[in-house]
Formats: sequence, structure tokens, C-alpha cells
Amino acid sequence: MSLKEKFCNFNKKFRILENHTVLSVLLTLAAVGASCLLTGAIFSRNEVVIHDGEETFRVFTMYDEASEILSDHGIELGEYDRVDFSGIKNGEGELTVKRGVTVTVISKNGTVSVQCAVDETAAQAVKRAGIEIKENDVICPSHPALCGDTEEITVYEGYPVYIAVDGHRKKYYTTEASTAADLLKSAGIDLGENDELSCEAEDTVPENAVVKVTRVRYEVERSEDVIPFETVTNTDNLKPMSYRETVREGENGLVENVKRVRYENGRRAGEEIISSVTIKAPVDEIVNEGAALAAPYSQKDPEGLVLENGIPVNYSKVLTGRSAAYTARQGSGTASGRKLEIGTVAVDPAIIPYGSELYIVSTDGSYVYGYAIAADTGFLTENNFLVDLYMGNMEENYMTSVRYGVKQVNVYILN
Repeated sequence: MSLKEKFCNFNKKFRILENHTVLSVLLTLAAVGASCLLTGAIFSRNEVVIHDGEETFRVFTMYDEASEILSDHGIELGEYDRVDFSGIKNGEGELTVKRGVTVTVISKNGTVSVQCAVDETAAQAVKRAGIEIKENDVICPSHPALCGDTEEITVYEGYPVYIAVDGHRKKYYTTEASTAADLLKSAGIDLGENDELSCEAEDTVPENAVVKVTRVRYEVERSEDVIPFETVTNTDNLKPMSYRETVREGENGLVENVKRVRYENGRRAGEEIISSVTIKAPVDEIVNEGAALAAPYSQKDPEGLVLENGIPVNYSKVLTGRSAAYTARQGSGTASGRKLEIGTVAVDPAIIPYGSELYIVSTDGSYVYGYAIAADTGFLTENNFLVDLYMGNMEENYMTSVRYGVKQVNVYILN
């Protein structure tokens, strides 16, 4: 082969090699570009669900920080906005934007609305409202309430009250939003099952008021107790008030009682009988007592005659005048035709009609003729006498009538 042919053959092989190299380079560049595109796609495959108020949407991002993810998608945060994000796990994540809220703060100085983050406390909101909280003031809702859980916060001013318990009286502070039960709880005072308060547990305690706690307990006791006898008094209109006779002596009884005893602050305060069994019944005392000012001469005691302080309780009128006494022979009658007996008296029927029931007592109370019926008459008015009292038959009672003489009397007309 000539030199020229050899050279031409070499040049042909070189061109083939050159073309092959260019192709390799192009293929290499294409592979690198594809790799870059694939890597970018992989970097952008984090999937995040974003909650922003009432909106929820899904995004793909190459970032894994909340601020970068939000910025990458044009979501802006305000001063009081908060983000809840737990990070990317297995290419997925969930991000929640909690926007700031408006809270109304109420105090004695008025009402103020402030902007707060949802995770700020009620106390922080009150401070932002420019309200000074004193030591005994109360914020409601109280710690650990967050602004995201409430739209309204109230500041109650504390004032002094007192609790009297277990022999001590101590000063505490409360507010108009608290009850007596809240006050005791904050003071660490527990009420027993039977303990009592001086007010209702649900009541608000006024400023400087005293809440009294009475410690109450009950015990069951058994005892034998005396049943006192009772005195039955029988009134005798035919006996003077000075007369008193015990007809039968009284005897106490005996009973076994089961009692529920109440103790207040350690002291016995009362008892209630739960059950009782009578061991011995009591025997009543019976007493007879006189009711007249003096022993009546007339021994008549009609049913319904009631004396009080020696005077009839029921009468239509009373006449006052002179009286005398008389007797008559055995078997004598009366002007009215009624039987003449002790307890019948002579009257002027124009003044005291026949048949009138009377009760006669001397005006000084020293003499009592007693119950009588107007049945006889005589020359009474002419001789300035109101009534003439029959003392019995002349044979036995003449001197009695003489000794009676003349007396000023009150004549009570009973009917």
C-alpha cells in the first residue's frame, strides 16, 4: 500500500473516532441534565397540608421549616399569629396557622378590646389592656385559660371578708364572682357532712361580712328518764279559794329513751328522741281547790257556773244594794209558788223578775250567799232593800238571820 493510501485510511478512522466522541459527550450532557431535573423533582416532593382559618389546601415544597414553607407559598404571619407544625415525616406534614384573636377585657374601669395570640394567657391579655392587677383581684376565666378559648375576660376587684371557724376568726379576700363555697375552698376549710354555714353556700359574701362555720355532729345516747306526773285540779264552787286538798298523790313514771344528741362546736346543743319505751307509767296527782271568795251559805252548785277570782264569769248585769236575811216556819211557801228553801231569795219582781238565777256576794267579799233563785217578795223597795236572803226554817236558823244583820251586796244576774 502506498503512503498516500495509508494516510487516507488513517484520516478516515480518525473522523469516525471524532464523531463517536462528540456523540458520547452529547449523551453524557443529556444524562447529567436528566439527573438534575430528576433531583429537582425529588427535592420538591414534600407534601404539606396547610390549615389557615377556614381554609385548608395541599402544597408541594422542597422546604421543611414552617417559615420557609409559608413564605414559599406567599402566606404571611401577623404579630399575634401562631403556627403549629410538627415537621416533615416520610415526605408529609401538616401545618396549622392560628390567627390572633380579639378579646374583650371588662373591669370596674370599663371595657377594652385587645389583640392576642391564641396561646397567650388571660393575665397577659389583661396586662395588654393596661389594667393593673392588685394582689387580691381575680381574673375570670382564671389561669391557665388561654385567649384562644375565650372572647371575654373579667377582672374582679378583691375585698376583705372574714371566716369564723373552730374558735378562730380570720381575714380573707374574695370577689363578687365568688360564692361562700368558693371562699371556703380557697381558704382550705373543709365542711363535714353535718357542718352548717351562716349563709347559703351559693351566696356571694358581701364586703366585711362574717361567714360562720358551725361544726355539727350527732351522737346516739340511751338513758332512763323521769316522766313527771301531772296535776289534775278540780274546782269546787262550794269551797273558799283558801281551800286546797290533795285527793291523790302523784307519782313520777320512768321511760327508757334513745336520743339523737346534737353537738355544735363541741357543745351539746339539743336532742331528739328517736324511740322510747315506758318502764313505769306516771300517776296523776288529783287536787281539789275552792273557787269562792268565802264558803257560800247556799250549797247549790248548778252545772255551768264558773267562778274566777270568786266572781261568776258569765252574767248579764250586776246590781248593788242593801240586803237582809229572813227565816220562815217549816212548810212555808214563796210568792212565786216555788218551794222555799235555802238558795231562794226575796226580791222586788219589778226589779229582779221571779225565776232569775243569781249569785250574791257582799261588796267587801267577806260573805258569800252564793247561787240563788228569785222566788219570794216582801216590802223590799219600800224599806230600801235590794234582796232578802232566806236562811232556813225559823225553828233552827232564826239567830243566823239575826246575826246576818244588813249587808251591802252585789247581785250578779246570771240569766
